[in-house]
Amino acid sequence: MRSDSIPFVEGRHAVADDFHVALLLDFENLVLAFTKKEGYKPSWLQLQPVIDFLEENFGNVIFRRAYADWSDDKFNAHEHQLQDMGVEMIHVRKRTRDGKKNAADILLTADAVECLLLRPFITDFAIVSGDSDIGPLVTKLKSHGKTVIVIGPDKESTARHVIELADRFKFYNDIVAPPKPVKRRRASSLAKKDREPQTPQEAVVEILRAAGEPMESALLKRELTAIPAFKDFNQKALGFKTWTSFLRSIEQVAIKQRSDLGVEVSLKQGR
Repeated sequence: MRSDSIPFVEGRHAVADDFHVALLLDFENLVLAFTKKEGYKPSWLQLQPVIDFLEENFGNVIFRRAYADWSDDKFNAHEHQLQDMGVEMIHVRKRTRDGKKNAADILLTADAVECLLLRPFITDFAIVSGDSDIGPLVTKLKSHGKTVIVIGPDKESTARHVIELADRFKFYNDIVAPPKPVKRRRASSLAKKDREPQTPQEAVVEILRAAGEPMESALLKRELTAIPAFKDFNQKALGFKTWTSFLRSIEQVAIKQRSDLGVEVSLKQGR
């Protein structure tokens, strides 16, 4: 498949401009998986790192839809976040318990097939769900030559055969959270304590210096936006297509692309 042939050049991941991604989120499946976790807070769910991951590795995310019963407070608590990211919110109507079963999957599947037929320029489909019912959809999309990326909520909420069917599979926390705990104090708080950085590039260097070890790219961006002066940071406003391309522009920064498509960022030696 095309996703296995994306070129790596000196550790850098290149994506051609003519690859386009459709992002389909079974938002009910994602949120319900997290609400089972002790101490859950809506702020745990961050979707911008997911979009960043897809655009860094597969192409422009030009079609974005999320499916849920938006009259339910569990789901509409994320309304502003989704709207800010240009995600169209598709309402799953409230029904009886039996009648509503798989309703989000049905709407998601219908939209995927519509994209397949009416938007042939979409090359990749990213499905955020661990539901076993999406298996036939994954198979159908692949049979039409599309690359299918599945992002599962967690191990407990993701069907094993869906993992095996996908061209690429990642757990949500492998994208949004670092692969290992950061043992030091929050880098952003250290940056604020020492002095206020004047530019986002300077802030990135200060965060990495305070961390004292390589950081996952998504975590680094969250640390940057935790600094009040850069809470609305968007690399595109500075002329950079992706977060990684912005990082590459910083002379002191080194980037390592892992085989699992993760990106580690560190300071170059002597910096």
